[in-house]
Amino acid sequence: MPAEGQPHARTWMAFGAGDVIWTAALLPQARNDLAGVATTISRFEPVSMLVRPDEVNVARELLGPANVELISSSIDDLWIRDTGPAFVKGEPGLAGVNFNFNGWGGKQVHDRDAKVSGFVTGQAGAPSVCTDLVLEGGALEVDGEGTVVITESCVLNANRNPGKSKGDVEAELDRLLGVRKIIWLPWITGRDITDGHTDGYARFTRPGTVVAGLDTDPQSLDHEVTVRHLEILRSATAAQNRPLGGGGARRAGHGAGQGSW
Repeated sequence: MPAEGQPHARTWMAFGAGDVIWTAALLPQARNDLAGVATTISRFEPVSMLVRPDEVNVARELLGPANVELISSSIDDLWIRDTGPAFVKGEPGLAGVNFNFNGWGGKQVHDRDAKVSGFVTGQAGAPSVCTDLVLEGGALEVDGEGTVVITESCVLNANRNPGKSKGDVEAELDRLLGVRKIIWLPWITGRDITDGHTDGYARFTRPGTVVAGLDTDPQSLDHEVTVRHLEILRSATAAQNRPLGGGGARRAGHGAGQGSW
């Protein structure tokens, strides 16, 4: 699996904000923000955006002449980093790994979003790679050279992978993503919809360097766990036995875009 920052051919997004989840008050701003992100990305590479059939005209009006392809599709929400495929590269070319999205452990309606991975992979003209693992793109932070940072609270959670051990997950991610080194980070389950996605805490800026968040408020839920994250990352090495670098970063949520290489 390539690193997210490596050059890729296209970005996939979903114009999936709806008033059931986002409320009527937030919906206009959410749509404007999605259009703004897509328009900006489209200055540098093509963007393909899934949009409900009855919202195509709304999306096109907001996007204007931007280099954004609108693809009619039934979707529940906008978080295609989580619902979409993990694109990987191998000798046969591009493929999409379907991680069986289940609404972040059954916390949200996801019947339509559960089909997004296969749909996007098909639209990209790539074969789909199947697994019995359940996880989301925001749970995976890869460096493109065989290292992945992942949170225990998400992937080892009974609401996704009951009975799976670290060894089970490591063997399957090696098969699916070509990773040879997994760095596990702790978190606390049930405190947010993702159960502590990695992309809210640590990101690779380049192979061998991780930027990680530190909550400096001792009274905060995240204080103790982010201190522990930094301890783990500072003592960890990547797949090539390269020590990791680290630093402070602002908090980030699970993402609204997914790249294909």
